[in-house]
Amino acid sequence: MKQEIINRIKRKGTALAFLLYPLCAGFAFAVHPHLLDIQISHDITRKIAEFHGNELLHFGHFLMVLGVPMLIVIALHFMNQLEERRPWLGFIGGVLAVTGAIILALDKAALCMVPSAFDTLPEVIFQQLTPGIEALFAYKGWLWVLMLLPLLPVGFILQTSGILQTNLLPRWQSIAMLTGSILMANPDIDIIGLIATVFLAIGFIPYALQLWRDESTQFPSLVLAQKKRNLNHDRSKLVVAKPAKL
Repeated sequence: MKQEIINRIKRKGTALAFLLYPLCAGFAFAVHPHLLDIQISHDITRKIAEFHGNELLHFGHFLMVLGVPMLIVIALHFMNQLEERRPWLGFIGGVLAVTGAIILALDKAALCMVPSAFDTLPEVIFQQLTPGIEALFAYKGWLWVLMLLPLLPVGFILQTSGILQTNLLPRWQSIAMLTGSILMANPDIDIIGLIATVFLAIGFIPYALQLWRDESTQFPSLVLAQKKRNLNHDRSKLVVAKPAKL
């Protein structure tokens, strides 16, 4: 009974991760100013203008921080599901995705949470912090580690490609997950990130609802395969137990 309760909690928690992450990420991308602008700008004055006094954007970035443990849960779930058929894609992809998720947390803490604290200062003092803010966005010091953030989409690309290859989910669902993972590797263009989140939602949310309702924590195809193996095993035992004719 205790193990059943633990499994139920794990299943519900995993379902919530699949359900809530695309909603949090979608909101975070949608509230960015100049959402339709596909030009990549490194101008610090423009970056400051985007976040300065923008409480909605700060809240969106906070939601992305909350999304980090959800990404880790999803990556570990994919790794477990791929263990039989594509173990290396599942494992390597999982390691990269989890590492990338940790870097995402660092990215949002350094480039989003810290500037939100600067926003609480008087304007005169805030203007004096411009060189420090520029150092943050230029990845000075140990912030160079933030340039490893692409490990996150690369890890999910490997895992979702494994899911597509093995037909663990309906093809349309696997393609949606893979497409979203590929688009997440874009060079910080918010509208592409939003589109990527829509594709992830198309793949994740139906699976989240199924996972919430079902008793199994496995993909449907794996459950069916396990049932077939159990059935064949039962049949083999019946054959062995059948008495020989005289």
